[in-house]
Amino acid sequence: MLGLGLSVTGTALQGGTTRPASAGLIGWYSAKAAGTITRGAGEEVTAVGNLVPGGASLGKLSGGGPVYAASEPLAGGRPALVWPDAANASGLALAADALVKEVFAVMAYADGTRGAFDTYNTLITDLAGLDASSANRVMGHEGNPGVFTPSLPPGMTIHLNGGAATTTLLPLPLSVVHIKSATPFALAAIGGRNNGINRAWRGPVCEVLAYSETLDAEAAGRNVRYLKEGWGIG
Repeated sequence: MLGLGLSVTGTALQGGTTRPASAGLIGWYSAKAAGTITRGAGEEVTAVGNLVPGGASLGKLSGGGPVYAASEPLAGGRPALVWPDAANASGLALAADALVKEVFAVMAYADGTRGAFDTYNTLITDLAGLDASSANRVMGHEGNPGVFTPSLPPGMTIHLNGGAATTTLLPLPLSVVHIKSATPFALAAIGGRNNGINRAWRGPVCEVLAYSETLDAEAAGRNVRYLKEGWGIG
């Protein structure tokens, strides 16, 4: 289990009145919380602490971690964890899978204007999906603007910036990607290889919220507002 409750430190991150929904929040990771980010040579991110008290941290994968950028152009000069725009296996993962029903991520693909995925790029996956053909991989469809739907758990839907369910993600400038499922699915890694191949994400990831429970429309909308306001997404 990632953790329970809401961090007082975390609630102050955005500096506005909107806060993320707290019920069921078990994972909260933000590039703005620089004190939670451990970095190595070349600003490689080796670990990210959970803003939920007692929650599990993320650690870099064997293929390396993303790079911390204090001022990322695709994030409007705000901080971000940045994956290279090239084939890579970089990622951050929990030590064990967590069962979640909803994930919100602020992210952009490549340069924010690309209209097709370069490969089956990983958004999120469980640990098994790093090296095998898991049914819990959310990834792009090589040569297409959408997600690879055969790899999605049954009933999972994806939403951009609070909109209706869609399978088309690109082009993806900095946006709120909301992944939800009526039944729990296993989550461990953000980015990273999948099926043993260098298919990690390309571009920045700024903030991630993970929930063990289904959110009602008001709570989901609250999260979208919180993230859009905090990251300057129109």
